[in-house]
Amino acid sequence: MDRKVKIVAICGSPHKGNTYSILRMLKQSHPEIDFKILMLAELNLKDCLGCYSCINIGEENCPLKDDRDMIIEAMKTADGTIFSSPTYARTISALMKKFVERTSYIAHRPIFFGKFALALTTCAGFGADLTCKYLSENFTQSGFNFVPSVELKVARKSEIEIEHNRKKALNGYEKLINAIKSHEKFEPSLGQLVYFNIFKSISELNKLKGWADYEFYKDKKDFYYDIKVPFVKNKIAKWIAGRETKKLKANR
Repeated sequence: MDRKVKIVAICGSPHKGNTYSILRMLKQSHPEIDFKILMLAELNLKDCLGCYSCINIGEENCPLKDDRDMIIEAMKTADGTIFSSPTYARTISALMKKFVERTSYIAHRPIFFGKFALALTTCAGFGADLTCKYLSENFTQSGFNFVPSVELKVARKSEIEIEHNRKKALNGYEKLINAIKSHEKFEPSLGQLVYFNIFKSISELNKLKGWADYEFYKDKKDFYYDIKVPFVKNKIAKWIAGRETKKLKANR
């Protein structure tokens, strides 16, 4: 018997409104899938202090003790993650921003390669594209492979709009499920290669203060794990990263 697919949805809405309703509908559409909704509003997630402890000396040294690690563990054990947030002021909600800040060290030391993700937003006005772009760009750097985003308009709440959103959300969800089941082989993008080289260079420059990054990168060569990177693509990535690192050095 095939193992049950596990999906976790991180919901950044402050209440159980449009975004939550869409997630609940997705959960009910495939009862055979182990689907968990984590409402950030109902969890203990404290404001980031900006102390850089997680980045410099390791996430285990964060002075804040709350539900952060529980959420990350749920993402680790899931096959796919849905990052969902209403669009407020043309971007993610304050709750989702808090979550991004509390997990930003993972962008330095990615752990989610081989995992798939979907960015989903509900929006009554403008900025849905910016919200999904923000989510996908941030968590791609954590290792996730994103399927196309789902941007839903919830201005009128008419029957036509509701049905349109239902079909659009289900279509996006099916793409996530299919990606998980396909076991698609991951190939790093040029952007991910550039980020790898930038972070590796920075870790060497900052190895005394930021030894957590240095220990993570010191034995890595071309990427976060062993994979054959095309020669030309690798050369371009290293050139771009070198140029950007030089800018950072010039401003120190």
